Amino acid sequence: MNLRTIILAPLLPLALAGCNEAIDTVKNGRMKINEQYTVNQAFSNRSICDSAEWDVITDDRNRELVQYKCHITGIESYYAQEKQRIRENLLSGFDLEKRAAQVHLEPARMEVEAAENALNKPRPANTATLNSDRLTDLLAREDLLSENAPSRSLQNYSGSPEIAAAAQRYFLSYVRDTTSPQFAAHKQNEQELLRAMAAEREKVQAQIAEERARLSEVQNARGQESVAHAQQRLNRATELYENLQNSVAAKLEELDAQHAAKLKQFDGAATIESVAEVFEWVVKGEEIELVWSGLEGTYSDGQIKRFGHINRLSSLQDVYRNNVETYSDLRQKAPLL
Repeated sequence: MNLRTIILAPLLPLALAGCNEAIDTVKNGRMKINEQYTVNQAFSNRSICDSAEWDVITDDRNRELVQYKCHITGIESYYAQEKQRIRENLLSGFDLEKRAAQVHLEPARMEVEAAENALNKPRPANTATLNSDRLTDLLAREDLLSENAPSRSLQNYSGSPEIAAAAQRYFLSYVRDTTSPQFAAHKQNEQELLRAMAAEREKVQAQIAEERARLSEVQNARGQESVAHAQQRLNRATELYENLQNSVAAKLEELDAQHAAKLKQFDGAATIESVAEVFEWVVKGEEIELVWSGLEGTYSDGQIKRFGHINRLSSLQDVYRNNVETYSDLRQKAPLL
């Protein structure tokens, strides 16, 4: 036996005794959140734990911490289902990408079909009178300006500020009593409004004639579509469709390669093999202070990742109430994975 062994051997029981003392201090301690139970009573009897262990560790700040680990039950089946769900979502996303790549293909094919029909079965000339929003609006204005008794809506007439102003003066001065001192002013306002309406009506009628002439030209141009024009349309549609088919085929080949690489990466990625909920305390004499809590995941490649509780108080309440029954409940407290 060498000198190092002779020196260290007597110290080992003392170190273990110190660790056990720190663990006992935490276990027998009571937290302000619920002083009815000791820490041991609350933490060592949880239905979600497959097993629980206590230990003393040294953190990266060289502090000795009492660490509690609850090894959560049902992790294997949960993550098997989770991985299958994510894989199915991944495949569904691949399918959406492929559909998006082909979204313009069917409309292009339908245009080729329509162009062929137009070429083989020319449509008869359209004799129906064309209409437009502008013509409808102008006709409505003409009707409004042609009413025998001026309409109150002329006060909001948008086509001419003069009409709107004259209408407002007319209706503000409106009186029926011919003996009233205001009747003369009312009649004068009426004449001014009627003159303004007549002048505006002539302008609107001229605009109606112009719009009808324009629509007539459009209608005539449509009626002059020839077989040559239909053939040009078919040629353009066919060329576009063929180019689009080639582009889509290349895009689908590229997507297939990308999808295969992503799926291989996903299937080969490290998976979580076990998860523990961890709480760590500092012991200060007889006092204990919780300094960290969260989830710790052990992965298939040996990695260990930790994620702190989003709401430590809520997580402590869950422990004391023993009301967390599934791992999915814990994941709301710390977003592992």
